[in-house]
Amino acid sequence: MKREEWKKAGKYIACMMAGAGLYILMEFSSQSGGVDSYRLERNSWGEGDAVYPLEVYGLEEDAVFVELSVPEQKLSREEGISVLGQVTELLYARILGENPSLEEVRENLNLVGEIEEYGLSVSWTSENPELLSSSGTVYEEEIPPEGATVYLEAELSNGSFDEKIEIPVTLYPEETSLEKRFEDMLWAVMNSRPEEGYVTLPKEFEGRTVSYRTAEEGENEIILLLGIAAAVCLRLKEKQDMEEQRKKREERLLLDYSDLVSRFIVLTGAGHTIRQAWKKMVPESAEAEWLKRHPVYQEMRITMNQIETGVSEIQAYGEFGRRCGLRCYIRFSSLLQSSLQTGGKNLRKTLESEMEEAFEQRKDIAKRLGEEASTKLLIPLFLMLGVVMVMVVAPAFLTLV
Repeated sequence: MKREEWKKAGKYIACMMAGAGLYILMEFSSQSGGVDSYRLERNSWGEGDAVYPLEVYGLEEDAVFVELSVPEQKLSREEGISVLGQVTELLYARILGENPSLEEVRENLNLVGEIEEYGLSVSWTSENPELLSSSGTVYEEEIPPEGATVYLEAELSNGSFDEKIEIPVTLYPEETSLEKRFEDMLWAVMNSRPEEGYVTLPKEFEGRTVSYRTAEEGENEIILLLGIAAAVCLRLKEKQDMEEQRKKREERLLLDYSDLVSRFIVLTGAGHTIRQAWKKMVPESAEAEWLKRHPVYQEMRITMNQIETGVSEIQAYGEFGRRCGLRCYIRFSSLLQSSLQTGGKNLRKTLESEMEEAFEQRKDIAKRLGEEASTKLLIPLFLMLGVVMVMVVAPAFLTLV
């Protein structure tokens, strides 16, 4: 066991010794061979400054840390002349700005101050600063319509290399839009023949036939927009009215449900069949306004007509519940259908349970309607309160004034 343990320990010791050896080697190389013969290499031109973090030994007991930034190598004159063509191409491309070419310049030029790739600074001089400044600004109001050529002088330098380049630039005034040219023409027409009592507007401009109308006439389009808006509002009002009618119909159906169930219990308890009870509950002659206030009896009349024309009772009662569309009526029609299928067993007991629930539901609806009515009454009450406050405060305020 001891032998195996020594083997394992030997592996760990070997790793630590290798690490220590590498550390000593790196420390020695950094102190003696990190800076070769006290010489730091510069970056080539265009690569930027070279940064060297150094530890200096011998100044004090401990090493002193310094960080040196060595400027990049500059172009010699021979190297500058050899790359002059490439530098010129770069300048031509970079000073364009938003212009398509130097043969057609209408916008300001982007006169760069340096070319980083070659470590060169650039200074500019304009031959005609009244048309083109040394910063690249184009004075278009001074440029003749046929254009003008201006020479820019670019002086390239890096301290050891200096060279001048002449760049021809053809300037043109800014292109005017069709609308601007038309306005200028109209302005000239307005100021011609001031002694006449009227101005004749041109019928053609640059080959185009033109017509005129006063700006107020264009406001007639508002009428069309108003018509469209009225149609949209009318449609929205119709949908709102339909929604209100649906809600009122549902409220009337819910309020009549307890009455329907209680009457049905009385009639079936008196010995009538479901069909006989249904027929007795349907009013033979009722006013349209009364039926409108009690839509359930209108639906019952439709169901009775279906039964008399040959539709089965089960189907007719099912359609009655679906037409009413409320859960309680669908449940009621299901009770009638199941009673017809089972021979009327437990119908009365089931209807009595349904009647209790219907009366509770009616109480809740009546309570909610009362709360809504009281809420609506708050608005006129607040208005009356405002009128009373004005009547009380106004005389006192007028007295103070």
